[in-house]
Amino acid sequence: MSRITHNPRATALIGSALALIICTAWLLDAAAQDRRRPIPEKPRQAVGPANGGTIIGDGFRIKLLRQVLLGFDRVGIIKQLDLEEGRRVQSGVVIARLDDEVARAALNSAKKKASNDVHNRYAAASYAVSKNEREQAVQANKAAGMAVVPLIEIKRLILAEQRSQLQIEQAVHDQAVAVLDSTLAQAQVNTYVLRAPFDGIVTRRFKQQGESVGQGDPIVELVDTSAMKVEGRIPLAEAIRLRPGQKVTVRLIDSEDDGRGDLPQEFKQARFPGTLVYIDPGVNLVGKRDVRVWARVNNQRGLLRHGLTAMIEIDTANNP
Repeated sequence: MSRITHNPRATALIGSALALIICTAWLLDAAAQDRRRPIPEKPRQAVGPANGGTIIGDGFRIKLLRQVLLGFDRVGIIKQLDLEEGRRVQSGVVIARLDDEVARAALNSAKKKASNDVHNRYAAASYAVSKNEREQAVQANKAAGMAVVPLIEIKRLILAEQRSQLQIEQAVHDQAVAVLDSTLAQAQVNTYVLRAPFDGIVTRRFKQQGESVGQGDPIVELVDTSAMKVEGRIPLAEAIRLRPGQKVTVRLIDSEDDGRGDLPQEFKQARFPGTLVYIDPGVNLVGKRDVRVWARVNNQRGLLRHGLTAMIEIDTANNP
């Protein structure tokens, strides 16, 4: 017999070592195969329909719907600017005014010329005299049965009558031009006044009274917070069901950007009705194929603030 046969302990150790080597090789081969096998992607939580007639979108942003920088359409010196930041104004209210002394003087002169009808009255009186002279001359020749008044004189009287008639037309034309000049002067005066184009809040003030301004220089910033714009993206598969005018409901949620979750409960519990306004005809060219949409939402209690995050429910059951 060999040495291994006479030593059972050595035989057991060698068998155990061989078994360990075989198991290790098998595990390494299995791990290699797992690495070569593609790992399935974790399914994304897509925005989609909550039910057959509603589409839900999250990650939408609240934005200002109307925000303008107001300035004058001319250069000048600010004569009046009383509004402070935070002041609410109504549409048509005077926000600022430039020094318009020269422009108003020109307007008064133009109005005076437009109201002057002396030339009209003189031309009318002159025409009446010329017409009467011509008629008398013709009547005298007819009564005498002969050319008491020479024919050449009759022609001169006819020409004088026509000239007086043309003077009336010229006087009417001149007065019409004077009225237009008055309208132009009034339009020039209007450019010295800055009015609010809509109801809103003055959020910024860039100039002070007595300061000189150029054409288009911003004077104040005016925003409308009565209605807000809620904008986001909807997957293309769901966007084909969207139509402008569909009813929406918006609620505010915590932003995913900071993760703080500090939105007050009063904001989270509120619901804001609105209407879908725009569906982008294009799609996102990077990443998921989704479509930009936005809705106009009533800002109840003024809780909607620019920059907040929202979730939107779009009712597609009843198309407008």
